[in-house]
Amino acid sequence: MLPAEEFRYLVLALQREGNRQLSDALRPLGITPSQAEVIQVLAQYQPMTLLQLGERLVCEGGSPSRLVGTMVEAGWLEKHPNPDDGRAVLLRLTSKGEAILPALMDIEEGFNTSIGTLAEPHEFEALIAGLWPLARASQPGQALLRRKHNT
Repeated sequence: MLPAEEFRYLVLALQREGNRQLSDALRPLGITPSQAEVIQVLAQYQPMTLLQLGERLVCEGGSPSRLVGTMVEAGWLEKHPNPDDGRAVLLRLTSKGEAILPALMDIEEGFNTSIGTLAEPHEFEALIAGLWPLARASQPGQALLRRKHNT
C-alpha cells in the first residue's frame, strides 16, 4: 500500500468511527452529527443567512438547504425575513433548538475529552500542523478556518 493511500484510508477510518460514536452519543437528543454542527454554528453566529451558515459547516458541501429544511420542519430552526436583503432569510435557533444546546455541549465536551485521551497534547499539535496544509484549500477546510478565527 502506498503511503498516500494508507493515509487516505486512515483518515477515512477515523472519520467514520468518530461519526459512528458521535451519532450514538447524540441519539438520545434525536439529532445527527450534521444537525448538531448546525445548532452549534447558529448558537455562536446567529442570526445568519443560509449562505453564511454553509460557509461555516464542515459537514455539508455547498448549500445546506436540505439539512436546514429538515431542521426547520423538526422545529429546531426558524427562518425570518432578512431586512438587508429581500431575497435571503435569516436563520435562528428556536426555543426547542436552544433547549437541547446544553445537553449537546455536554456530549461534545465528553466526546472531545475522550478523543483527547488517545494521544499526548504535543502529538495532537503535530498532527494538526501536518493536516492543515492538506485541508486549507478545501471548502471544509475553509469553513473550519472561518470558525477557528471567528469570522
